[in-house]
Amino acid sequence: MSVRFSYAYAFSLFAKKYGEGKLIDCLERNEKNGIVYHRDGINGDYDDFDDVNELLNFIMTGLR
Repeated sequence: MSVRFSYAYAFSLFAKKYGEGKLIDCLERNEKNGIVYHRDGINGDYDDFDDVNELLNFIMTGLR
């Protein structure tokens, strides 16, 4: 995996675009649906993205 952006940047960008509350709501919904931030060590479902827009969409929808 070649990461071209910071995951902190992606989460910050989402919060700036949609609001902090929406970010928290989406992360909570995703977690209830089995999407986790840390699965094995420090890697989780949000780590497998090379494109920040794809990650933003994944946060919003919970779908790949």
